[in-house]
Amino acid sequence: MSHPPTLVCLHAHPDDEAMLTGATLAKAASLGLRTVVVYGTAGDAGEIRVDLGGEPLGERRAREATAACAELGVARVEFLGYRDSGMAGTPTNDHPDAFCNAPTETALARLVELVDGEVPFAVVGYDANGTYGHPDHLQVHRLAHALAAHLGAPWLLDATYDREYLAGLPDSDGSLDPTFASTRADLTHFVQGEPWFRAKMEAIKCHGSQVSSDPKRPRRRIDGWRTRFGTEWFIARSGAGATDLGPLAALFEPKASWPGPLSPPPRSEPHR
Repeated sequence: MSHPPTLVCLHAHPDDEAMLTGATLAKAASLGLRTVVVYGTAGDAGEIRVDLGGEPLGERRAREATAACAELGVARVEFLGYRDSGMAGTPTNDHPDAFCNAPTETALARLVELVDGEVPFAVVGYDANGTYGHPDHLQVHRLAHALAAHLGAPWLLDATYDREYLAGLPDSDGSLDPTFASTRADLTHFVQGEPWFRAKMEAIKCHGSQVSSDPKRPRRRIDGWRTRFGTEWFIARSGAGATDLGPLAALFEPKASWPGPLSPPPRSEPHR
């Protein structure tokens, strides 16, 4: 191949790349893998948490996405150009140009043209619940599966969360919503490690229009993120005759080897 082994990661909106795959993208880059991130939308229906000074939200979020991907070592960033559908049941769902309303075959044709020249060893999308049911996340699930089949990618990975683990955290009510994330039995691989978590947090800080960019993040808050999101989970499916992860074996670890949640570093260690 003309490029190193490549991951094409589909995401619905800017900041999804950091939340769901930030550690994975950072680790992949450190291993010399090529990463490509494609957003379905620029997130123009998101919340506005800062004064944009007249800049359209979608333009701001696209700039934030580019900065976050740079933090994660992403080689290429693209946008499909659909409108943000907004949360389920909101009026923005009804717009004819909303991502959720694009026929899968139409969006696939646009995506295939956009990534022409890439030869992905793996396509990364979301689980069947779109992680939490957002219409655009559900579209990513459909589109990632369609792209992997169309290109004959050796591997397809659904980014997800461990439903049982999150339900068992002290601040959870313990309920297991079948429309949220994935059951532990379905999980196959994970990415975890303090260097990758820190890269993830730096990428999240780039999304200042959506999250607090306070440089004095309290350790307690950082530790809370580490507990919840320090492990990135995947459901891996092989295709095109693949029998093992090949060049991705150093990136994705099998579920059976999970050591438990990521632990905070020693208190004496400097913390960004």
